Amino acid sequence: MVRRVAPVAGLIALVAGGAMLAVLLVGDGAPFAPALGQSALAALTCGVVFLLVVPVPETVTAVRTASNYGLSLEPTAARLPAVRRVTADTSDATAFQLADSVLHAIKKAQTPVVAEVLELGHGRVALICEAPYGPPVQVSVDITVAGGKAVADITCRPTITWKRLDGGASWAIAGMLERQVRATLNEN
Repeated sequence: MVRRVAPVAGLIALVAGGAMLAVLLVGDGAPFAPALGQSALAALTCGVVFLLVVPVPETVTAVRTASNYGLSLEPTAARLPAVRRVTADTSDATAFQLADSVLHAIKKAQTPVVAEVLELGHGRVALICEAPYGPPVQVSVDITVAGGKAVADITCRPTITWKRLDGGASWAIAGMLERQVRATLNEN
């Protein structure tokens, strides 16, 4: 998670250092060399504090989310969107039948909790799932059937579009859905 936050921390450090340098030079009339040293130290402090304030709570939330679903936290938990792929042999079931079966299995399992069904169509299921900690997660399951094989692509991301970290909720829900979709596709 630190890698996802590092560019923002660098930008904050740059702005804080530049602002402090301007205040010291223009406002206080300090000499350039000491002002540059003080502002560099302030920038470094702001950047490090930001790197400690944001990722630590996100990591704690990700650990709580993973344990809520009985998973072990992995480094991939910070990547958004969370993407999983399931491939299975299938009989003569159509993509719509498989999508309907997947939706039924997800609702029946009740983990994760389905808050809203956005779309059920030919080979596509779109949902909003509740996360135990953090914002709801938007889920899409796209199923294609060709040559006796069914391929399901599961994509999970926070419903808040500007959010770059979601405490591992998308990753955990994608993991739970992968199990359910795999079981459903193998039954058909």
